[in-house]
Amino acid sequence: MTSVEADRQTADPELGPVLGRGFGHGKVILVGEHAVVYGHAALAVGISTGISVEARIGTGRLQVPAWKLEATTGDDTPVGRALAAIVGRMEAPLLDFLADAQIPSRAGLGSSAALAVAIARAAAVATGRAGATDTIDAAVAEAEAIFHGDPSGIDAAAAKSGAAGTFTRAGGWRPVPVLQAMTLCIGFSGRPRDTAAQVAAVRRLRERLPAAGDVLALLGRLADDASSALGKGDVDGLGRILDAAHGLLAALRLSSPELEVLVHGARAAGAVGAKLTGAGGGGAVIALAPGHERDVLARWRAAGYEGFVAQIAAAPGGRAATGGRA
Repeated sequence: MTSVEADRQTADPELGPVLGRGFGHGKVILVGEHAVVYGHAALAVGISTGISVEARIGTGRLQVPAWKLEATTGDDTPVGRALAAIVGRMEAPLLDFLADAQIPSRAGLGSSAALAVAIARAAAVATGRAGATDTIDAAVAEAEAIFHGDPSGIDAAAAKSGAAGTFTRAGGWRPVPVLQAMTLCIGFSGRPRDTAAQVAAVRRLRERLPAAGDVLALLGRLADDASSALGKGDVDGLGRILDAAHGLLAALRLSSPELEVLVHGARAAGAVGAKLTGAGGGGAVIALAPGHERDVLARWRAAGYEGFVAQIAAAPGGRAATGGRA
């Protein structure tokens, strides 16, 4: 039992039995953020850490204690409307959902997709439709459209699969083999990211500086190189690619003082590569630091930033890793 569950049961002794459970993976973009907007590839992975949801008999209420969030299917908030879309598609209106979020919201880790996947899966189990993958996919897509307008689909694909994959708007999600499991350090800048604002800023820069288009194309090439590195188990090579990608994203003016502290702190603590992940301007940093994960987290904490470790799962036949929040 998690602390969230214990607190919930203590607060409500009449809490009914769990009818269904679901899990959605958090995600990080290893390489290719913003490039994917212009038709190039992005490489993303679903990580071991995410959001767990329990479904019980109720009235259409959602609680996410870690985010201090409550919503109902009857309210007019984005979360309430997304919840209504999911339970409507899953034909499960008389359920309440309690979410244990192990990732923060608005940090570039695909939190809305992870939540939508977890709720849809919990509802599917509760209604005896655990195998209805097409319906679950449709429910998640509706929820993500409410949250983001015209989502690329990369977050939902990673949240559902928990695996690595390349994504293009034309070709969608394509799984990428991973020879061996890898551990990532993920650090938070403390500044919420604003995806729409950052996408618009890159668009303006590309219009004023055509060479920015070449930078975006190079990020797409690095995404392909990173896919090869995952398939070969080339940790050092992947680290170099992360460093190069961060430099290109910084050239597009997507970094921030907080993100730079996190990136350079990770490198100083032994990381073989580190970069911002997601839209930039805030959000999170990822670092690859085999054998030095605790050193990276300690360096970040000393600078006033929080972080955790998560795993990139090996492909079938590869070596698996276990672990979680440090």
